[in-house]
Amino acid sequence: MHEIITDFSRPDRALIDKVAKQHVGVAGFEAGPRQVMHPDIKPLDPEWRLCGPAFTVRPEYWDDRLMGELAPKYAKPGDVLVVDAGGHTEIAAWGMSMTVAAAQAGVAGIVIDGSCMNSALLARERPQVPLFVRGVSATAKGSEQPGSLNVPVICGGVIVNPGDIILADSDGVVVLKPEKAAQIIAAAEAHDQQSRSDKDQGIPYYERKKSEEKVREFPDVTWK
Repeated sequence: MHEIITDFSRPDRALIDKVAKQHVGVAGFEAGPRQVMHPDIKPLDPEWRLCGPAFTVRPEYWDDRLMGELAPKYAKPGDVLVVDAGGHTEIAAWGMSMTVAAAQAGVAGIVIDGSCMNSALLARERPQVPLFVRGVSATAKGSEQPGSLNVPVICGGVIVNPGDIILADSDGVVVLKPEKAAQIIAAAEAHDQQSRSDKDQGIPYYERKKSEEKVREFPDVTWK
């Protein structure tokens, strides 16, 4: 059964703006490993960064592009297209024309659990859309079959629902549930503030972590 859901509830813009300021690595640590996509999914350009609500795309067959071609028609400015291509990288599920259409729709970026083609061209010309992919491929199929938009998908091993907040840079891709985002932001900011305070006071990292004391708790470790 295919579902084309053209709209969904998006998080408040102020919340997204707060998430966008967080360090991706710290946010991923606070959110937990089940909310961090597989590390193979990386930006074509390591300087790219994105943050926005997930607009999910689920082709029925991972190498079909029809749903990706349709998505920009309904995406709103600031959305992040999240494409469930099943982790396959042999054949591209995305390309230049689709990226241009997404840019025209004003999306914040695209995350694909699969491959794109024209990667060198996309990275060089930069149509103002950060693209995070598992791989690249020089070939694609012409088949176009129905699929679904804005249903739960799996991308990089993480369950992503429409409206989840996607935060990504060269560290990786983190998926935040809107109802937990404020808590994660508070924890991440407290972590950053404590690190800055310790640094300002000149406290070395090994003193902060008390690593030696922890090691001494193990009876099978001999100190000389």
